[in-house]
Amino acid sequence: MKAIIGGTGVDALDGIPLKRTLVQTLYGEVELFVGDRLVFLPRHGSSHSLPPHLVNYRANVAALTELGVDQAIGIYAVGSISSALKPGEIGMVSDFVDFTGGSREQTFYTGGESGVRHIPMDDVFDASLKERMQTLSPRLKDAGVYVCTNGPRLETKAEIRLYARLGCDVVGMTLSTEVSLLREAGIRTLALAYSINWAAGVEQANVSFIGDEQIAVLREEMTQLCCKTLLI
Repeated sequence: MKAIIGGTGVDALDGIPLKRTLVQTLYGEVELFVGDRLVFLPRHGSSHSLPPHLVNYRANVAALTELGVDQAIGIYAVGSISSALKPGEIGMVSDFVDFTGGSREQTFYTGGESGVRHIPMDDVFDASLKERMQTLSPRLKDAGVYVCTNGPRLETKAEIRLYARLGCDVVGMTLSTEVSLLREAGIRTLALAYSINWAAGVEQANVSFIGDEQIAVLREEMTQLCCKTLLI
């Protein structure tokens, strides 16, 4: 079974027959949409009611494991820090930096009965999934390094200047927590980012977002690309 994980702007997967399903896990109940070969997980809930710092990432990943998911592509809305990925563009994330501050539950291995385990992150994203997606979309951009902040507030100009100095290219609020847990669960993963704005202080004085119509076009392109990559 394969999975697409959607977030801001991608709270539904249109055109594919999926059945709404509730999965009980050790960490809580999760709403998923399940088909014959594909699972769609809206990380913020289908009504987009969960802010990034309160998403139950452990329950989400545990539910995917319960359904037998072994490959997953996450779609992430980001702000652009560098020109690696400009607003309105789509690309694959190459690595991440975690600035969430350690306030989230982002491991299944908390000691005691669960034990302690350190997952290597030398190569975060799956090479074969990346190759498949590049073959399907040769002009797809390299989105570079994703810096993950805690949210839900947007970043200050000073923070963005710091992240730029650290070599970060895009900023968001969900990837590091989600991908770390996917790796712990043994789920091969890939991250597809699309930029909806320049980050604070970059290119313009104030943050301005792309329009809903443009997001809808990008959503269609990304979901089709994810489906083809996973179900090839």
